[in-house]
Amino acid sequence: MRIVLILLLHVALFGQSYNFEEIKFISAVGTDFRKNGKIEINDKKVVITYEKPKFKQIVKEDNNITIKGSSGEIYKLKGKALYYTGLFIDIMTQLGSFEKIQSNRDFKVERVDNTFYLTFLGDMSDRVVKAEVKVKNSKVTRFKLFMPNEDTLTIVKK
Repeated sequence: MRIVLILLLHVALFGQSYNFEEIKFISAVGTDFRKNGKIEINDKKVVITYEKPKFKQIVKEDNNITIKGSSGEIYKLKGKALYYTGLFIDIMTQLGSFEKIQSNRDFKVERVDNTFYLTFLGDMSDRVVKAEVKVKNSKVTRFKLFMPNEDTLTIVKK
């Protein structure tokens, strides 16, 4: 019992993390691009680290986003790149959590069996048309974003 309590406390204090596969379909060229990575989420910071096929680390802390490439050079995003990258990181953190899907004002939710169908509202609605989120035993297993240009982005938790 103590071990379970310690694990729950650890998750609550330090956030969550999971490994994932990202599948980005680019409609204009009809091709999938795949990456493998890990996302670490806590109250103040989100770190997305891609290991394959090429190292890249994206860090969102407060209102700042930095990208570290395989060369080790760090770039700080500004303007529209900062704004839209921040929105996508927020979507990844929200859609990765079963609890946040059920109670969120950023999208309208419909549920059919183990799939949630989301329609985005507000600022994100011009960048992401809809999303599908698959769950199993109240845990998100994968989610897919549909863009207006027919591109898709699928995150599969490992």
